[in-house]
Amino acid sequence: MFNDPAIAGSWPALVDRLDRSGRIASWATQAPALTGLRTVDDLPAMVAETVPPARADQVIGALVRLAAVDGADDPDAVLVLVHLLSGGVHTLAAKLAHLSDNIVAVVVGELTCQIRRYPWRRRTRAHAINLLLDTKQALLRGELRAGQPGQPQVLLVDPHDPAFPHVDTARPDNADIDVVDLLLWAGGHGIAPLQDLLMLLDLETRRGYGHAARHHVAHDLGINERTVRRRRNRALDALRRAGDAYLATVA
Repeated sequence: MFNDPAIAGSWPALVDRLDRSGRIASWATQAPALTGLRTVDDLPAMVAETVPPARADQVIGALVRLAAVDGADDPDAVLVLVHLLSGGVHTLAAKLAHLSDNIVAVVVGELTCQIRRYPWRRRTRAHAINLLLDTKQALLRGELRAGQPGQPQVLLVDPHDPAFPHVDTARPDNADIDVVDLLLWAGGHGIAPLQDLLMLLDLETRRGYGHAARHHVAHDLGINERTVRRRRNRALDALRRAGDAYLATVA
C-alpha cells in the first residue's frame, strides 16, 4: 500500500469508507473470488508473496473485472487495485526515474488507464504482470519517449543471465526481441508464475547492484538468496523453452 496519500489517497481512509458502505459484500456478489472477505483491508494479505500465485491472480482478476469500463465500471475498485499494485508501481518508477521528475504519479496515471481498459475477457490469467507490463510499454512508447530519439529499449531481465542473448540470436533476421513484449506474452500465457516474472522485473530495477541484486531482492521478499536464484532460473528456463512459441506469434 502507498504510505503517501498524495499518490492514490489514503489506504486506511479508503478501507474505512468502503467497509462502512458495505462495498465488499456488493463486490462478492459480482466476483466469487472475493467471497468471505470481512473487510477491504483483508485484500493485501490475499495477494501477498506467500499466497499461491493462482489464488492471488484470481483476486486481482476479480478486481480488474470490477474496475474495467466494460466490466462493473467501479472507480473504487480501480483505487484498490492501484494500492495493491503499489510494489510494482515503485519498481517501474525506480527504473524510469530518469525520464520524469514526477515519475510515480505518471506511472500511477498510466496504470489507472490500463486497469480501466484491460481486456479481461481475453486475458484470463497473470493480471498483475500484464497490467504492469502494459503500463511500462505505454510509457516507453508514448509520452515518456517522445523527444528522446535513440532511447534504448529497457529490458526487464536479469542482466547476468545469458538466456535472452540466446533467444535473440534464434531470430531469423537477427533483430532485437522486444523483451517487454516477451514478458507480457509470457504472463498472459501462464509461461511462468506471476511472482517470478515480477521478481525478474525487480532484479532488472536493481541492475546497478550487480550480483548483489539477488541479495537485495531476497531481503525485500523475505526469502533466501538461493530461493531468488532458483526462482529466477526457473522463470528464465520457462521463457527460454517458450522462445520458439513466442517467435511464432510475432513472425
